[in-house]
Amino acid sequence: MSEATKSFYTDLFRHHGTSCRALSFASAATQRARFEALLPVLPGDRGTPFSLLDVGCGFGDLYGHLREAGFTQVAYTGIDIMPEFIAHASARFPDAAFVAGDFLTTSAGAAARYDYVLSSGALNLINERYRDHYDFVFAMIEQMYQVSSCGVAFNLLSAAGKRHFAHDPRFFYCDATRVLAHCQRKAPATELDHNYLSYDFAIRSRKP
Repeated sequence: MSEATKSFYTDLFRHHGTSCRALSFASAATQRARFEALLPVLPGDRGTPFSLLDVGCGFGDLYGHLREAGFTQVAYTGIDIMPEFIAHASARFPDAAFVAGDFLTTSAGAAARYDYVLSSGALNLINERYRDHYDFVFAMIEQMYQVSSCGVAFNLLSAAGKRHFAHDPRFFYCDATRVLAHCQRKAPATELDHNYLSYDFAIRSRKP
């Protein structure tokens, strides 16, 4: 685990408790907008059973959103590096599975298989273990593709939207076209959604 990442979220948790602000979302509305941008990769028939891994699940908010959106047959697993988040998520949603650990090394991320892998907001904080944050982003994306059978969807902060914020060296703003090109080499049926928030974009990939 990156010590800087752990310290960042520990401080947010201390100040904001179990609200979405502890997960570095500005508001519940922007958190939901990010979730909604991921859902089109999932089955059109929302009663279809499928398994899903939520990378960087926080308090399990995506699971609650999925259930409210009508995905009633999802076998959900959430993974997060923060044990405090996992403890709250497990108590909140006892019918889902939650794992504390690093997605790149924990068996729930490295060895298991899921129909879909989603991630919202987990790739934005600069990981000081990597000289280039793109290396971290692409390592995470590669793992998502490896453990998914049907599709992958995630979001990132956009370089095009960085102008909307004061400079914050803790966050990384990605070139959407670069990430899209990388993902299209993995799965040609990949689309970019840059329309839901001015400073964020989503990638959705359906695997053949």
